[in-house]
Amino acid sequence: MEFSIGYEVINSYKRLSYSPWHAFAEFIDNSTQAYFDNKEILDKAFKKEKVSGLKVTIKYEPKKRGGIIQIIDNSIGMSHDELENAMKVAHPPTNTNGRSRYGMGLKTAACWIGNKWTVRTKKFGETSEHKVTIDVNKIATGNLDIQYNEKKSQPKDKHYTIIEISDHNRKFHGRTLGKIRDWLSSMYREDFRKGLLKLEWRNEILKWNEPETLIARDNSPYRKDFDFKVDGKKIRGWVGILRKGTRSQAGFSIVHSGRIIKGWPEAWRPEKIYGQIGGSNDLVNQRVFGEIHLDNFEVSHTKDDILWLGAQEEEIEKALYEKIKDYIEIAKTAKYRSTEGDERGPNETEVDVAIAEVKEELESPEMTDQVENEDVPDQRTVKRTKDRIVDSVTESLDVTIKAKVGTLTVKVYLTDELSINDPYVLVESTKEAEVLVINNIHIGYNSKLVRVFLIT
Repeated sequence: MEFSIGYEVINSYKRLSYSPWHAFAEFIDNSTQAYFDNKEILDKAFKKEKVSGLKVTIKYEPKKRGGIIQIIDNSIGMSHDELENAMKVAHPPTNTNGRSRYGMGLKTAACWIGNKWTVRTKKFGETSEHKVTIDVNKIATGNLDIQYNEKKSQPKDKHYTIIEISDHNRKFHGRTLGKIRDWLSSMYREDFRKGLLKLEWRNEILKWNEPETLIARDNSPYRKDFDFKVDGKKIRGWVGILRKGTRSQAGFSIVHSGRIIKGWPEAWRPEKIYGQIGGSNDLVNQRVFGEIHLDNFEVSHTKDDILWLGAQEEEIEKALYEKIKDYIEIAKTAKYRSTEGDERGPNETEVDVAIAEVKEELESPEMTDQVENEDVPDQRTVKRTKDRIVDSVTESLDVTIKAKVGTLTVKVYLTDELSINDPYVLVESTKEAEVLVINNIHIGYNSKLVRVFLIT
C-alpha cells in the first residue's frame, strides 16, 4: 500500500486560509531571501547598475483578463534547475532557516490568487531566461506537463524574476487594497529600517511609520530591550509605552526571520500581560507595545502565526511578563506629555479595527457583567461633589491659564491631584463673568476637549 496525493489537490489551494497580504508576502519573502543568500554578489551588481538596492514591485490591474497581478523583482533570479525545483510542491529550498522554508509559498499563494500564472526569470551570471506557464485547471484534471520556454543569448549581468497571475479567484478593491498596503508596510518594517528593501505597491513606495513612544521627564523614551530563553531557544525584543494610547498600535508584533508574521493591527496580546483573550480596553491594552523575535520557533505554512508546541506560549508569556512588569505599571500611571497636535485622521484599516473593537467590547460577556442599573444621584449630591472638587483645586493650586474671552474671564486649572474616578474635565461658573475649567490630567490632557466644553 502506498500513500499518495492526487494532482487535484492543487484546486484546494484556492481554499487556503490566506489573507491577501500574507499571500503577497510569499512572493516578497522569496525575493528578499534570494537577496540575503546572494547579498555580496547583488550589492556589487546594484552599485555597478547605480540602483539603490533590492526592489520588489507589485502591480494590479483588476479589469484585464479576469484580473492581472505582476510581482517583479531585481533579485538574483533562478537558473533552470532552481526554477524546476521551485515548481515541485513541498520541495524545500537549500536554505530552510530563512523566509522561504517549506517549498510551498509560491505555488499555494499563486493558486490562491488565480488559475493561470507564469514565472519568467533570469539569473545573474547566466545567459538564458526561463519561463514556465501554469494552468491550474488543466493540472487538476491530470495534465501535469507545464509549458516551458527558454530565451538564450541574454546578457549575463541581467537578473530578475517576474510572476504574473491572471484569471483571479478573488477580487481586491476598496478598503482591501488599502489594507494590503498597510499590512505590507508593517510586515517588512525591519527591511525598511535597515534600508534592505524598496517595496512598491500599485505605484506607491511603502514605508513604516514608527509609533511615537511616551517621553519620560528626563526626555528619554519609555522603551527598553529584553532577552531570555524558553526551551533553550533565545528570544529577544523590546517593549515601549505609546505616547498616545490606541488599541490598534498596542500589543506585541511577532518577528520571524526579520519579517512580521503577526502584528499591527492584530498584534499578539499575551493574556498574562493584557488580560482576557484579545485584551480589554484598559491603559495596558492601549499603551504597552513592542516587538518580540521568535526566530527559533516554527511558523505556520501561511506564515501568519507561530506553531506553539507544548507549553511554549505560556512559558514565553510568563518570562515576558517578568521582563516588562515595570513598564506595565508605568503604562497605568505615566502621564501623557503632549508636544504637537497630530491632525492626521485614521486610515481605513484603523477605522475598521476601531469599529471591530467597539463592537467586540459591547457584545462581550464582560461588558454585560459590568452594566448595572443604578439610581441617578440627585442634583444636590452632584452639586456637592462638584463644589468639593472646585474648592479643593482653587484653594490649593494656582491658575494654570487665565484668559479673556470677550467679557468673560476663563481660568484653567491642570491638576494631577484628583483620582481617576473624578471627572476628566469639570466646568463651573462661580461668578457672573468668570468660568473655571478644571482638567484632571491624572487621566489625560486634551486642549480640544477643553475648547468643546467652553463652547457648549
